Amino acid sequence: MKYTKQITFLLIINLLIVFLSIFTGNLTRKLEVSNNNLKLNIEKEKEQLKINKIEFSFYNNSDYLKKLHNIYFSFEEHQSEKKYFSFSNILDNKKQSLLLVNIK
Repeated sequence: MKYTKQITFLLIINLLIVFLSIFTGNLTRKLEVSNNNLKLNIEKEKEQLKINKIEFSFYNNSDYLKKLHNIYFSFEEHQSEKKYFSFSNILDNKKQSLLLVNIK
């Protein structure tokens, strides 16, 4: 047999290539799993960010603040005097306090 050395050399190279492809396939599978985990974490963070934006928009709403006040404080604050203001009071620049008005 004249070609035995060449055949064995090619078989060894083929086996080496097969084992290297299995090894790289295993490494890429680990990378794929870690990438999928990162994608899931990113999606969770995006969802949390959406929820935080919704909470922030409710936080800026005065009704939401009133509900929070009713939850955490059992007593109702009664002011003996209600303060009304007019355009002249708004135009007065000497006032130090700012009033927030909710328009419904």
